[in-house]
Amino acid sequence: MNEPELGDSDVSEQTPPETDSEPEAETEVEQSPTETIELVECGQQDQDQMESTIDSQTASFAEGDFEDAYSYASPSFRANVSLNAFIQIINGSYGPLISSSNLQYSNCVADADFGLGFIDVRFTQSGTEVYALKYTLVASDEGWRVDGAGNLEAIGQGT
Repeated sequence: MNEPELGDSDVSEQTPPETDSEPEAETEVEQSPTETIELVECGQQDQDQMESTIDSQTASFAEGDFEDAYSYASPSFRANVSLNAFIQIINGSYGPLISSSNLQYSNCVADADFGLGFIDVRFTQSGTEVYALKYTLVASDEGWRVDGAGNLEAIGQGT
């Protein structure tokens, strides 16, 4: 049975395939017959802002403040997913993220012209199990906001 994914907007379906190697300098994702998104490695400012958004949302989860966590979701996500549905998604499929505070980031790519970015996040739960997520973020008037995250996966053991 497939787990629900955090974010069902059209943008989140454009996640590039995951690889174990470093991202290529430029990746093209077809958006429409006449437009392509050119993903390049994030600039430091964009990456810092994406990380800050995810860190703030995760801190809100840890405090049990789902309303604040919801404020870090993109406007399109909030327009399509109610606060109650958001809480159910997080509790049902992303539980380990609620208690995690040590996030590690890698493979940040974005197309600033389209206001679209992707970043890989790993964290350890209870000091042993390592999890991974790929976040989709969109630029908004409020800054980078979470539009979705891939299924939470346990990828190994670690400390």
